[in-house]
Amino acid sequence: MPPTGYLTEQGIGSCLEYLASTFPSICQLLILPATSAEGRTCRAIKIAKGSGADRHGVLFISGVHARELVPPDLLVSLALKLCQAYTSGTGLAFGNKAYDALTVKLTIEALDLFILPLVNPDGRAYVQSPSGDPWWRKNRSASSGLPCKGVDLNRNYDFLWSSGIGTSSNSCSDVFHGTAAFSEPETRNVRHLLDTYSNICCMIDVHSFSQLILHPWGDDETQTTDPAMNFANPAYNDLRGTVGDTAYKEYMPPEDLKWLATAGTNMRDAIQEVRGTVYKVEPGVLLYPTSGVSKDYAFGRHLVNTSKRRVYAYTVETGLEFQPPYAEALSVISEVSAGLIQFCLSSLCVVEETVSGTDLAAALDDMRAFRDREMLRMVAGRRYDQELVKHSAELLQIIMGDPQLRKQTVGVLRHVYEVVRSRNDPKPKVFEASIVEEARNLADKFAKKASPALRTSIAELRREVKYFRGKTVAQALKSASSGKIPRQLNESNHHQ
Repeated sequence: MPPTGYLTEQGIGSCLEYLASTFPSICQLLILPATSAEGRTCRAIKIAKGSGADRHGVLFISGVHARELVPPDLLVSLALKLCQAYTSGTGLAFGNKAYDALTVKLTIEALDLFILPLVNPDGRAYVQSPSGDPWWRKNRSASSGLPCKGVDLNRNYDFLWSSGIGTSSNSCSDVFHGTAAFSEPETRNVRHLLDTYSNICCMIDVHSFSQLILHPWGDDETQTTDPAMNFANPAYNDLRGTVGDTAYKEYMPPEDLKWLATAGTNMRDAIQEVRGTVYKVEPGVLLYPTSGVSKDYAFGRHLVNTSKRRVYAYTVETGLEFQPPYAEALSVISEVSAGLIQFCLSSLCVVEETVSGTDLAAALDDMRAFRDREMLRMVAGRRYDQELVKHSAELLQIIMGDPQLRKQTVGVLRHVYEVVRSRNDPKPKVFEASIVEEARNLADKFAKKASPALRTSIAELRREVKYFRGKTVAQALKSASSGKIPRQLNESNHHQ
């Protein structure tokens, strides 16, 4: 039998019902459409205050592999603590890592947080049953004509499902991928959440164990130069799945790889602050090559169907045991909870949250188009975007905690956007000296409230204002990317 203290399958369901009934203004119970293989109801919750078309959604799932007992308790614990903290107007403390009440408020009021703590209820019930198997991994489906029960749910998603990379077609294998992609009701429930709540832009599938933060890809190593070399191209079938070779590497846009690496590092740092545990951030393939897994499916959807939203997705492998004594489980829950809160903050866009409720909110679609199609194509643009992601949590805390500073920030953004908006005009506007000086003064105010790391980034970016004075946005990004200033501009501004 597993160690005592862990929630049962029924207990997890009761906890979700309790949260929805106790905190009805911010917590909604979601009954998922597919019952489990053995007929159990599958439940999720949505935690949010407010609504709006521009809200980002974050999805946390766990309990995919039955023997991994910590993750479902972790997500239930996190949901309870978030609801309690928001309702009482307090912060959250996880060991040596603390988030203030403003951060909790921002998380609940700016995000739609979806939590599915137990994807595989049948498996957990079997693991915890006196007549079950404490090391059972799969679900409990029984397909006609197959000798063994169960499918590895994290090999059942529609991502290179039939490739055989890290999977098996033998039903008796622990990595049996099922009879078809999404053959299992439990994985169809995850797909349902992604399809139904199209604002979900970030996702984490929490597992045990290895102390890892894994991002795509899992089928092969990543490359950022050849878009045609991708999982949907049948020309590369049978070439994937070997680490270290030159035959195939999975394509990812460089800006996406940077986002995943940066947000993963932020999670790692938050986890480490709790009690010193160091998780490693890496592509999933470096653990071992896989296919049909949740993170690759969630991230890859938009590359197959452009109507789908891009979802930045991870697998987090918690702790060093499947079933540690519960005292250690509580410590793992605490440290990884801090990482998940940090991930929520990384999923927020500093600009979007800052201009929410102002006239600039109407310009967000154009701002996004500029970022994706123009800014991220430039070296300097990618660098600026990466710095925003890296420091998003702290920047938002500073902005939301100082109404006057937020007002000034909106003012600067308004002036900057006037230049950006004119980028396709016959005679685009330039960054006048007054705009540059206004931005420099705002940076100084942020620096006074910033951590040493953020101050360093502000100082580095502040030095680059020389590239913007008197230039269109395209000229400025090109100049900042090359590090060169036209002679006449350099001579006229040598005193700056």
